[in-house]
Amino acid sequence: MTDADAKSLLDDEAEDGLTSALDRFLPARLSPADLAEIQQARQSMVAASSEKDAAALFPCADSRPCYQVYEHTCGPGHSWPAGVYYHFLGKSSAKEPPALRDVRICGVLNAVAIARNRQGGDFGLLLEFRDRLGQLKQWNMPFRLLAGRGDELQKALFDQGLDIHYPQRSRLAEYLCQQHPDRTVWITSTPGWFDHVYVLPDRSIGDSSDAVILQSEGNIHSSLYRPAGTLSAWQQQVADLCPGNPFLLFVVSLAFCGPLLAKCHLDSLAIHIYGPSSQGKTSGMQVAASVWGEPKRFQRSWTATLNGLESAAVQVNDGFLCLDEISKADAQDVSKSLYLLANGVGKQRAMVNGKAMLHQHWRVAILSNGEDSIEAHLSKAGIPVKAGELVRFLQLQVFGQHGAFDHLHDYGSGRAFATALHQHTSEQYGTAGIAFLERLTRDSRDFAAYLDQCLRIFEQRFGPLSAQEARAARGFALIGLAGELVSEYGVTGWPERIAMETALICFKHWRQQRGTGELEPQQLANTLRQYIELYGDSRFTKTDDPNRLHGERSGYWRQTERGRQWLFSSAGFKKAIGYADLALAVKLLIGQGILKSGPNPKKHVTQVKLYSGSAWFYVIQFDDDHVG
Repeated sequence: MTDADAKSLLDDEAEDGLTSALDRFLPARLSPADLAEIQQARQSMVAASSEKDAAALFPCADSRPCYQVYEHTCGPGHSWPAGVYYHFLGKSSAKEPPALRDVRICGVLNAVAIARNRQGGDFGLLLEFRDRLGQLKQWNMPFRLLAGRGDELQKALFDQGLDIHYPQRSRLAEYLCQQHPDRTVWITSTPGWFDHVYVLPDRSIGDSSDAVILQSEGNIHSSLYRPAGTLSAWQQQVADLCPGNPFLLFVVSLAFCGPLLAKCHLDSLAIHIYGPSSQGKTSGMQVAASVWGEPKRFQRSWTATLNGLESAAVQVNDGFLCLDEISKADAQDVSKSLYLLANGVGKQRAMVNGKAMLHQHWRVAILSNGEDSIEAHLSKAGIPVKAGELVRFLQLQVFGQHGAFDHLHDYGSGRAFATALHQHTSEQYGTAGIAFLERLTRDSRDFAAYLDQCLRIFEQRFGPLSAQEARAARGFALIGLAGELVSEYGVTGWPERIAMETALICFKHWRQQRGTGELEPQQLANTLRQYIELYGDSRFTKTDDPNRLHGERSGYWRQTERGRQWLFSSAGFKKAIGYADLALAVKLLIGQGILKSGPNPKKHVTQVKLYSGSAWFYVIQFDDDHVG
């Protein structure tokens, strides 16, 4: 079409309107109704353009002073950049009216909702903006940042990349104070469950009438749960390598247990894996961590302060905590951390005015590893391990034909298999956990009842369990339940029943390593054995030996038909049992047949004749071991 033809077409539009101009190009089959629709669409476009132009206009003098947000270029000739503007009147005089002043404060910054916590406090304003790189962001601004000059508010917005006009930065607080959005949202200070919604740093999963967002004073970054790759790729490259490897399948099932703790009315679940170096412990932790995020970000070190471990647990509340290499941590810190982490309650702290602060709370599934068992690590510092610690942190020694592995899936060696796991988990991670939560948040079944059913499977397989064994079995049963649940959801692609069978295998190994029954009687008997092995020759003499000891005496010994009996004085017995509760120790030792009662069964001490008279002693005899 020539320039003359184009000019003729424009003239036709001006003279005859749109219909006569289109007649030259549109097919004859278009009806008058079609042409009317085209005309209406054009009018709508013109109206929208007019509305946009109107929105870009600066307010008149009667509407000033005021703040306005412009999503697009604005002002005369659309020459001013988008953003938040302050419009006011300049100075006036008798001869001239006040001038209209317009200053840009920052880029587009919208207040989209008012936020508050469940207690009706911690009010904030949910802000939405794009940073200097064009990334859309949301931030819940605590209203307390508007107090004073607003310096902390400016620091926070500068830090998050908002384009702020530096000379006008002080007006940000006034602008935000005038925002009153209709929408409301809930806030929570910790990730995890909020009613039926699971809150993560960068998203909330589940159905709720009001949105829920995370607001924390701590350093909880959205990158912690950032996914990479796809779920199908994670299944093929990671999850498919778990069947045939009970250790891998067990720790991956454990990774899914965190969100189930609250639904099963449990506070925590902790597993400590130990064994020699280069056996696959760290590889297993990487595979488990890949469920939720990048393994190197999710793995934490045992070499941390109590406050650091507490903060780490809060950051993954209702989730999964990985603690690597217990052998590198101070034994005193580990001893204090075991109860702290498993009980899910932080230390009591005080505010500046002396009033008590609120406790930190968390529920987590914990995977720990190291070359040493917990008792071996603590014993290096002379710290006795408590039965309660070992019930809360269940220990499992690495087992498998190739270290922690049994089936290498066509890889030539355990090392090659571990290398492949490391490579795959560094590329595929974070998708399985999100897929699991999307199904779990919509699953209304009674998981506590399911867990009871799973526990009965353990009782049928292993017979009657002691109280401590039953508590441990419940933890193993939860791991089996979690593995079966993710199989049902299609998250892992594992065959049915494989996760529960793996949990039963691991419980059998745990029971064999620990021993059956309650742990306190075993620990008490072992404590006495060790004391006798250490001091049997130096702190005891035969009852008919007239020689005096040149040092500390704990008692005497005598030979009987059934073996040697150790006669502890009251002071020596209390020292030998580590100054534990005397009545409880006596009860436990009598129950095991180690403490022999005298002629009077009501008395726990026996009168024994010595070379120089007689005295009362606690008579100890190990029928199953020849100590001394």
